[in-house]
Amino acid sequence: MGSGLENNPDLIDMRRTLYISYYDLPPKLKACLLYLNLYPEDYKIKTKKLIWKWIGEGFVHEEQGKSLYDIGEDYIAELINKSLIQPMDIKFADKANSVRVHDMVLDLITSLSNEENFLATLGGQQSRSLPSKIRRLSLQISNEEDVQPMPTMSSLSHVRSLTVFSKDLSLLSELSGFLVLHALDLSFCWVVGNHHLKDICNLFHLRYLSLKGTSITEIPKEMNNLQHLQLLDIRSTKMKKLPSTFVQLRQLVFVDMGDRIVCTLLLKSMSALHSLSSLAITLRGLREEDLQILGSMPSLCGLSIHVLFWRKFTDKKLVIDSGCPFRCLTRFSIRSSAIGFVFAQGTLQKLQILELDIYGKRTKDQFGDFQFGLENLSSLEHAYVVSRGRDGGLTAALHRELHINPNKPTLRMKKVHKILDADLFLNFVRT
Repeated sequence: MGSGLENNPDLIDMRRTLYISYYDLPPKLKACLLYLNLYPEDYKIKTKKLIWKWIGEGFVHEEQGKSLYDIGEDYIAELINKSLIQPMDIKFADKANSVRVHDMVLDLITSLSNEENFLATLGGQQSRSLPSKIRRLSLQISNEEDVQPMPTMSSLSHVRSLTVFSKDLSLLSELSGFLVLHALDLSFCWVVGNHHLKDICNLFHLRYLSLKGTSITEIPKEMNNLQHLQLLDIRSTKMKKLPSTFVQLRQLVFVDMGDRIVCTLLLKSMSALHSLSSLAITLRGLREEDLQILGSMPSLCGLSIHVLFWRKFTDKKLVIDSGCPFRCLTRFSIRSSAIGFVFAQGTLQKLQILELDIYGKRTKDQFGDFQFGLENLSSLEHAYVVSRGRDGGLTAALHRELHINPNKPTLRMKKVHKILDADLFLNFVRT
């Protein structure tokens, strides 16, 4: 902030108000707010990823009757209500898909973070000398010169959290020196390849690991060394399969495989992960057996499925009934060119949020109607539907079913007329 503005009475009052808001926060929210110093200035922070990172860092505390993710959403709402973060991309239920930190708040949390040695930044616009003992490190390096002030490996041995915003970083050869690392975020760091995984699999304290957008193609069987791992993100990689030892990671609560195709055999193995709370996968087709396996996972609260070839596997609608109990599921998201299932009465009794991404006309052509059984979802609060191509009567059918749902859920529609490149590719594959 410019020196001419620092003595402005209005800014002084605003800064005082921000300090009061910060010191009024409970300790858990203070840590969550200071953690935002991790991100570069004006960065658009995805709330879903932020919440899971908070969980991996141990900032989110358990509460009776709530999932850790739901508690994290409450933390976001409280920070928004106190004007400490700004909501962006409101989707439904007044929940923000993204947030950003105002420059003044960033100044505040940077100052407080430095005072408390909470987090250190290398590169970016927050240049300062690094402390001798670093607890959390954010690398925002944009050129080779920024690597020169890198601290010694003895100071890195205390780092509990490492986030890399650079896409190309030679520093990663030193990963073995991060002896007590709990959280490692290498998202879109292209230089990360299979040769780095030997060191990563020896980070025995790791709880959060994001390899999203890296160059890895396989994970070694030594992955089972990560017995404390809770959160794993392997989206946008070229990895073809997971090692059999993957299912030995019994502490996993969140797994996002993105566009990696999961077979029924792997799903069966994953049913042994009794702590698994959130899962995002891609399936070639959706079978009744797949639904039964997923529905039997005892802790599953959030499920996202992308189905590639529904027509190839069945033209018959699947019934989601007591055989697929989904006892804890509160959020369900499914994407496919055509969706053919019906929610039976009394099923998914805790489901609050449903997201559908479908082609209306294709669904009607394949299954004959739009009967989803949404009126049977007794706890449903919000339905969010992306309708691609010609509607074919989809919107009217959804309104009818939700109108007779006793819980009177809201419906938000988004119409997309352009066929995505991925869909063109899938059509080509089918022919």
